[in-house]
Amino acid sequence: MGEVWRLVDLGAQDGLTIQSVYEAIAKYVGKGLSPNTIVLTYPSSPYVCIGVHQVPEFEVDVEYCRARGFPVIRRQVGGGAVYLDEGQQFYHVIVREGHPLTKGTVEDFFRRILGAVVEFYRSYGLNAEYKPPNDVLVNGKKASGNGAALMHGSMVLIGNVIMEFNAEEAARVLRVPDEKLRAKLVSSIKEWVTDLRREFGFVPDRSEVKEKLVRCFEKTLGVRLVESDLSEEEKGELDKIKKRLGSKEWLYGYSIGREYIVSRYKPGVRLVKVREGHYILYADHREESLGGKTIRVALEVVDGVIKDIMLSGDFFIEPPQAISLIERVFVGKKLAETASLRESLEMLWRNTVKKHSGITPEGILRAVEKTLSMLGE
Repeated sequence: MGEVWRLVDLGAQDGLTIQSVYEAIAKYVGKGLSPNTIVLTYPSSPYVCIGVHQVPEFEVDVEYCRARGFPVIRRQVGGGAVYLDEGQQFYHVIVREGHPLTKGTVEDFFRRILGAVVEFYRSYGLNAEYKPPNDVLVNGKKASGNGAALMHGSMVLIGNVIMEFNAEEAARVLRVPDEKLRAKLVSSIKEWVTDLRREFGFVPDRSEVKEKLVRCFEKTLGVRLVESDLSEEEKGELDKIKKRLGSKEWLYGYSIGREYIVSRYKPGVRLVKVREGHYILYADHREESLGGKTIRVALEVVDGVIKDIMLSGDFFIEPPQAISLIERVFVGKKLAETASLRESLEMLWRNTVKKHSGITPEGILRAVEKTLSMLGE
C-alpha cells in the first residue's frame, strides 16, 4: 500500500496562517514526532506574498496594498512576489530530511514532488510538463508556481494549482516605473500564466481538484495519505510563528539599518548620485543558466569603496542567512578588488551553503560587476 503520510486539509485560511503552518509542521516532522505531511489549503481573502530573500519596498507597491487591505507577507521560502486569492489551491509537502525524496539538489526535490502536479494536470487531459527549477507548464504556460526550503530537519515544498488568476491585480500590486509598463506587464502575465478557467472555460469544483491532487500525490510519490489534524504541539508552534511572521521586524528586517539605500530606490532608476564620489546603484541580473531567476543588487559606493550591498531576489539559498555572509565579502572592498573576490566567495559558499537554486557564486559576481559597470556609463 506504500508509505503512510498524513493529509491535513485546512480549508480556507488567512495568508499568515498559510505561510506559517508549514514551518510548524516541519519542526515536528524533522524531529520524527509527526509523519511526512501534505497540507491542502487556500486563501480566505487576498494577500500579497514575497520571497524570503526579497525586499518589500523593491518589489511591491506597499501603499496600494495598504489601501486595498491586502496584507504583505514575507514567506520563509524563496521565489518572487505574488498576488494570491481564493482562485488558488495550495499544497504544502513536508518531508523529513534524509528521506529518499530529499536526496540530491533542490531541483531534484522539485522534480520528484512536482511530478505529482504534472500528473494532476494530465489527468484532465492537459499537455503538462515540469519546467526547471520550480514551475509546471500547461501548453507552454505557467500553471503552477512553487518554492522550497530546508527547515528544522525537513524539506518543504509549497505550491499551487492556479484555478482562476486575476492578472490585473497581480500586476497592480507590483512596483513598476509607470502605468504604461504596468499595462505591458498585464499583457505579459496573460501570455505567460494560465489557469483552469482558461483551459476549460469554467473552474472545476474545488473538492474535485483536491481529490485529484490527493490521488496524484499518492500515485506519483508511492504513498498512502491518511487524513488527520495538526497536533496540539503543532498548533501551539503555529501561533508562535504567526506572531513572528506578522511582525514588522520580520517583514522589513532585511531593510533595517539600510533605510538609506532602500528609501532612494525608484523603479527604473539605476544610479543615484549623492555627491561626487558617493553613489547608490541598483541593477537586476538574470541568467537562463540560473533558471531565469533574478539577483537584485543595491550597492552603495563611497570614494571607490563598497560601503554596503544588498543582494535580494527570487532565488533559493539555504540557510537564508548565507546571503548576509556573502554580502560581507564585498563590504569595504575597493572597486578594483571585486574581480579578485572569487576565491573568497567560493570558499564561503562551500563552507556555508547547503542547498541553492537560481543563484551561484559566478552569478553573484556577474551581478555585482554589472551593477558597478554603471559608474563608467
